[in-house]
Amino acid sequence: MNNKIVTTEKSSPAFGPFSQAVMKDGFLYTSGLMPFLPGSGDLVSTDLEEQMHRCMLNMKAILAAADMSVEDLIMVTIFTTDMNEFATLNKVYGSYFEGVSAFPSRAAVGVAALAKGARVELTAIAKK
Repeated sequence: MNNKIVTTEKSSPAFGPFSQAVMKDGFLYTSGLMPFLPGSGDLVSTDLEEQMHRCMLNMKAILAAADMSVEDLIMVTIFTTDMNEFATLNKVYGSYFEGVSAFPSRAAVGVAALAKGARVELTAIAKK
């Protein structure tokens, strides 16, 4: 198996039996990117907009640890406990792609609940 574990202290810590991200055959697969603060793993706040920003910052930190950027994203999946707030999520998400030549594909999924009371979670696939 030629998996390379990608980890950084600049993103929220893994709090279970999983890696922050795995590199395989040039592809980066992230675990769920949650709105938890690096180091402590505490929820950034209960505000959905702040949670989305923290998820995006955590994603950027994982990408940077793999020597990648948002330009390398292929697919992003957003999980949210409130699809009625999708416009807010979309606004925050879009702000991280200003000047990017092509957006990654994306899915958004409404869920009943997320770990530790989070309101949003992301997963991503990237390739340099």
